[in-house]
Amino acid sequence: MKLFLPPNIYAGILKSFLKQYKELDIEIKESSLLSNELENDKDAVALIPSMDLINHREVFVSGKAGISFDGTLSNAYFYLTDNSQRTLGNIFIRGDVSVNEIILTKILFEERFSAEVEITLDTHKDPTNTQNTLVVGIENFTNWDYNSSISFSDQMADLLDLPYVNFIFASYNKGNLSRLESFFNGVDASVEENISELLNDLSLSEEIKNYVQSNLGSVYFEMTSNESEALNEMIKLVYYHGIIEDIFDVKFI
Repeated sequence: MKLFLPPNIYAGILKSFLKQYKELDIEIKESSLLSNELENDKDAVALIPSMDLINHREVFVSGKAGISFDGTLSNAYFYLTDNSQRTLGNIFIRGDVSVNEIILTKILFEERFSAEVEITLDTHKDPTNTQNTLVVGIENFTNWDYNSSISFSDQMADLLDLPYVNFIFASYNKGNLSRLESFFNGVDASVEENISELLNDLSLSEEIKNYVQSNLGSVYFEMTSNESEALNEMIKLVYYHGIIEDIFDVKFI
C-alpha cells in the first residue's frame, strides 16, 4: 500500500511507528503536494493538511488517526518582532507551507487579536528577526530559536477550545484507509512508551529530541470525538469568514 507523509517531526514519528508493517510503501512529499498524490493514485493513502478538504471533499477521512496539537508542540511557530502588537501588517510565511497556514493565520489574528494581516511568502535565504514570520516544519528546529516563538497550534487550540487538527489520513480507497487504521490501535500509548526509540530513527539533535519528549503530552496521533468535532469547527470557521460558500460533511470512515 502506498502511503504519503509530510516531511515533519511528527509524521517522522509515525513513520518510525509504522516501519513494522512491511506492506507499506512510505514516501515523503511536501505538504502542499500530498492531496495531488491522492488524485494521481486513488488507491494511495496520505497524511494531508486538514484544510485540504476544502478542495478535496470526496476523500474518505480516518476517524481514528491523524496529528493534532493543543499546546507547546506544533508544526508551525510564529516569530514576532518586539513592536508587533502595533505593526502586525504582514506575516511572512516560510518552510513546508500548506493551505492550513495560509488560511488559518488570517482567521487566527482576526479572531484572537482583532487584527487584519496580509500573508506574504518569505523569500529570504536565512532567518531574519526584522519581520513577523511564521515558520512551518522542520526549519523551526534547525535554523530558528523556537524557544522564543509562539506555537501556532497552541493559538489555534485556544481559539477552538479543542485540539488543533493539523493533519488527517485520507484516501479515495475506503478499504485501504480502513486497513491503515488497523495499524494504529493504541498508537498514543505506544508512542509515549517508545518515544526514545522512535525519535532515534530521526536525524535530530539531542536538544530537539528532549524538547519533543518533554512536551509529548501536547500532540495526539489518535483521532477521537474531540478531534472530529474540532475538524468540523475549523470548516465552520472557514465558512463564516467567507472563504468557502458552504459547510460540508467530512467523510469519516
